[in-house]
Amino acid sequence: MKMKALVGFLTLVHVSQQSPTVSVYEGVKSVQLPFQDSRETEVKTVVWYRYGSNPSIVHQHQHVFQTLFQNQHRHVFPTQNQHYSGRTSMSDDALETGDLSLTLKEPHHSDSGVYLCQRIRKGVEFFPRYEVELQVKVSQHNSTIGVYEGVESVQLPCQSSWFLGKDTTVVWRRIGFNPSAVHQHLDEKEPRFQNQHYSGRTSTPTYALITGDFSLTLKEPQLSDSGVYTCHVHNKENEMLRLIVRLQVTERPIFPPELCLMLAVCLALAVAALGWYTTITVSSVVVKEGVCFVKLPYKTIVPLPEDVTVEWSRCAPEPMRVHKYCNGNNDLIRQDEFYCNRTKMQKEPLKTKDLSLTLRDPCYRDSGTYICTVHKDRAAVTQKVVRLRVNVAQEVVEVGDWAKCVTLPFKTRARLPADATVKWKRFELSNSWTVHVYQNGQDMSEEQDDSYRDRTKMMKNPLQAGDLSLTLINPSHEDIGAYTCTVERDGDVIWKRSVRLKFKGQYCR
Repeated sequence: MKMKALVGFLTLVHVSQQSPTVSVYEGVKSVQLPFQDSRETEVKTVVWYRYGSNPSIVHQHQHVFQTLFQNQHRHVFPTQNQHYSGRTSMSDDALETGDLSLTLKEPHHSDSGVYLCQRIRKGVEFFPRYEVELQVKVSQHNSTIGVYEGVESVQLPCQSSWFLGKDTTVVWRRIGFNPSAVHQHLDEKEPRFQNQHYSGRTSTPTYALITGDFSLTLKEPQLSDSGVYTCHVHNKENEMLRLIVRLQVTERPIFPPELCLMLAVCLALAVAALGWYTTITVSSVVVKEGVCFVKLPYKTIVPLPEDVTVEWSRCAPEPMRVHKYCNGNNDLIRQDEFYCNRTKMQKEPLKTKDLSLTLRDPCYRDSGTYICTVHKDRAAVTQKVVRLRVNVAQEVVEVGDWAKCVTLPFKTRARLPADATVKWKRFELSNSWTVHVYQNGQDMSEEQDDSYRDRTKMMKNPLQAGDLSLTLINPSHEDIGAYTCTVERDGDVIWKRSVRLKFKGQYCR
């Protein structure tokens, strides 16, 4: 009880401050997450964490011992996340000066997130904790290269107009990799210190030092090659050029056998000169969960006879019948229940040639690959593939120190199956807790973690009402973290929502 009282007191001292946000553009040499604390404490260890990463440790600074002449320190990384290996540092005299700021080299977009600084005194966490958000923005001047997996090669551009001598070194690196060297061009010699992931797959032009063209050719790009690459041109100790290239390797659209068969039939019809044009196009749509509707676009220039049938179906991750338009009417008799009363097409789509489908209340489960097929007598006239991704909405809820309860919101207009299971869980760093479970029409208190028993509440019949909000009674600083609510049915997650709980002010867990 004394420890809890001490924690609450120390936290209240600092709740008036606001958590800072640090914003930088990708490509800078380094960024500093600031933290100044001049109070005299017996803190011997400082640890920087990042929410949501596993392992969560970004950097650890530790006071070892004191000699007659100076304090000795070391930077230890017992379980450091390898994503940050060799990229973090703190001042050697951080504990003496109170400057606990963390320096992160070559920040890139994937480093964006919330970081936490924790001080440890005599093996016990010293409260309050300090939190700072890092936002790494992608510069519009950076090059972005997109290719499909399986192509023979891809080229990452890097050209210099400087006069380059024989002592020039050109190094291609990948941010976040350890070792980071992808390719090194040194006086026309073979690559050195190369990450084995790229062994035998990289090359630069033979006369690069003469032409100034240091573009990197990467053979057989893979999905795992996606990332941020930098081209560094050095002349002795001077950096003459630094370019950033973002590589995105994606899967080729994979069509089911039925679609390939339809395409073959269409080609045969075209050869037979029936006057129809057969095309297959692919597009992507990204939307946030919680919007009222999303449109899967399909406008065509193909001549459409009046007696064709338009069918929207979903082929991945699970096959479903979404919408059917036939004989001038919307035929929804064979529509899957999941899409019942959620789909709509424009009036007279065959005349307007706008076959787009409007999907109401898109949710997490709607993410997937959709196919619109226009056919007549089982022969396809034209088709369109649309990849839909519904991003899970995330909310931030702030609560005061003396609040008796707080509500983690989750409301949806979608129809929720009555036999689904609702699970609220909390995640902090590498730990997780089961907060609340609703199943078979009742709360399952036996599945809760002890720290949340008798402290949570949901409304009656939440699935029927579409309100899965969770009320947390007597919230404390121990409850701070990321909460996720999932709606599961037959082992599949069909809805998902994320809420982050924090206390007002800067210092929170």
